[in-house]
This record gives sequence, structure tokens and C-alpha cells, in this order.
Amino acid sequence: MPTPIIIGAGSGLVSAALFASAAMATSFLLLLLAPLPICLAGLGWGSRAALVSAIAGALVIALSLGPLVATIYGLVIAAPLAVLTHLVLLSQPAPTPGNGVGAVEWYPTGRLVAWAALIAGALAAVFILIFGYDQESYRELIRQMFQQDAFKELDQDGTLFTEENIDRLASVFTWVFPGFLAIVWLTISLFNLWLAGRIVDASGRALRPWPDLHALELPNFLVLLFAGAIVLSFIPGLPGLLATGLAGALLFAYVLQGLAVIHVYSKGMPARGLLLATVYLGILLLGWVAILVAILGLAEPMLGLRQRPGPSGQPPSGQPPTGSGTT
Repeated sequence: MPTPIIIGAGSGLVSAALFASAAMATSFLLLLLAPLPICLAGLGWGSRAALVSAIAGALVIALSLGPLVATIYGLVIAAPLAVLTHLVLLSQPAPTPGNGVGAVEWYPTGRLVAWAALIAGALAAVFILIFGYDQESYRELIRQMFQQDAFKELDQDGTLFTEENIDRLASVFTWVFPGFLAIVWLTISLFNLWLAGRIVDASGRALRPWPDLHALELPNFLVLLFAGAIVLSFIPGLPGLLATGLAGALLFAYVLQGLAVIHVYSKGMPARGLLLATVYLGILLLGWVAILVAILGLAEPMLGLRQRPGPSGQPPSGQPPTGSGTT
């Protein structure tokens, strides 16, 4: 039996075990790592190994936890990660002369992130439709979530989760939840792809060179799609909720592009480490910082900061500015 099939079957079994354990133990850490075996199989042994891993994992889940849970696993983890690992490994001969004989151009990281964001928006829409076919039924489901025993235990005296406060929280989360779902899925998926890439690269099993993540460049058409999703998100009812999920996913994609700009342009700054730490902490703790970074990412095609000399006077690549002598 070919090695990719064996590796794929084994990694699918591990992924299914992590997902099943997370489902039964309600462990976010195990759920976070459930896509990792599929990514490792794909990035280390090829797209066929990722496909076998996805199918094997879904079959194991179906036999152990039933077809409904297997459908969720296949829809949320197996199929999307198999597709994304396939995209990572796409390549074509480099069209630019002077790159050398046999030079290869790999699938751009920006397009990979764009596809992941679109998948995240689509999955958020699917889950919203599963939660309720209209806004009121969906809102009622969110309201019932805040009435669970876990929230009651946090409010022993009954002054926090009152009926009035629950109504307010339900109204807010009804609008926020689709974007939150999309951002969480996108974060988990991209983290597992990054971690798997690091592991296979360190082990010598990588099927493609490590990409320059600082050169992340999203396709231009996403700007119009993002603007349209934001506009549609203000429409009352179910269409607005579905658009909110896509808007949240694309917002996070532009946050990543903004971070890439900050990483490149801050090279050579004396307090670069402090600046980056402040930005990342601000994104985690303060929502408006993420919006500012996303705006920077949106503006990068016009500003071209990554092509300009940085604060140290050197170009982003770290090479001396054009016209300067080297010894």
C-alpha cells in the first residue's frame, strides 16, 4: 500500500480521536488541534494523503459517534483542511525569466488566506441556517444559551443574568455571533496550517519551501466583496446575519495583511519588539486596534509601505537602498 495512503489513514484516525475527545470532554484545546493531523499528512505527504485522512477521520467519527457528528466533522474540519492543504501544494513553472531553470512558483499565501476566509464565511452562514431559518428563532436560540446552568453558576445572586440583561445580550450576540464563528474557524484553520508547515519544514518532509508570510497580499477583488458584506450586514433579518459572517472573516484576513505590513515596515526600529507586542496585545484585548490594523491592510495596495524604505532608512528587504554602495 502506498505510503501516503497509510499516513493519511493514520492521521485521519488521530484527527478523529482528537475531535471525539473534544466533543465528549468539551475541551477547546483538543478541538484546536483536531485539524493538525490532516494538515501534517497533506503538507508532508501530498494532497492524496490529506484526502485519505479526511475520509478516514469522517468514517471513524460516523462509526463511533454517528452520521450527524461525522457530517459536522467533515464540514468543519476534514473537507476544508483537505482543500486548503491541496491549495498550499499547487505550483506552476515560474513565468519570470531569470529565475533559473526549473524554478517553481507556488500558490500565493494571500490567495490561500482569501480562500480560507471565504470558506469561513460560508461555514458561518451554514451554521446560522442550522440554528434558525429566521432571525427570531435564531435570536431565541441565543437567548436560551444565556439561560443555561453554566451562566447561572456565574451569577449566584441573580443580579447579572436577569431577563432584561439576557434580552440585551441576546440582541448583541445575534448580530456578533456569525462573525465570531467565522473568525474562530479561520484562526484555528490557519494556525494548524502554520504549525503543520513548521513541523514538516523542521523535519525535512516539506513538499514546498516555507513562504514569506510578510509578503502576504490578498487579491484585490476581496475589497469589493468586503465592502458589499459590510453593507449587507446592516440589512435586517437573515440576509444581514449571513453577510456578517463573511464580513468578520474578511476583516480578520485584512488584519493579517495589516500585521504583515507592520512586521515589514518596522524592521530596524529600536523598539520593534515592544511595538509588535503592543499591537498583538491590543488586537487580543481591544477590538478597535484590530479594526485599525485591518484598515492598514486594506490601504496597503495604495500605500505600498512594504516597498518603501523603513524608519531605519533601509528598504523592507533589508538590502541597502538603491544607489548605495556595498563592500
